[in-house]
Amino acid sequence: MVDYEMIERTPEFQELKRKKYRFIFPIPIVFVLYYLLFIYMSAYAKDFMSSFAVGNITYGYLFGVSYYIVVWILAGLYVWKAREYDRLVQDIIDKYASETLTKEGDV
Repeated sequence: MVDYEMIERTPEFQELKRKKYRFIFPIPIVFVLYYLLFIYMSAYAKDFMSSFAVGNITYGYLFGVSYYIVVWILAGLYVWKAREYDRLVQDIIDKYASETLTKEGDV
């Protein structure tokens, strides 16, 4: 039987949690700041946002569409990094599960 509470207290798992939170925490901040920049630009940079970039397409429209692109990029980064974290968690579990099984077998 795997002792997950013991694994959670290991230095390897604690370091993994720190790395994960250092990566995850900035993502919503970037997301919100980008959104607030869009609102700010729409309110205070109307001349820029309403000027045409290409043909009949305004910078405001491009900024709005770019928001979706940024969201997909951030989601892709999270998925890419989550795979790495999942692999590291499984490595830690495998390491300590084998140690736990060995100790139980000695009893």
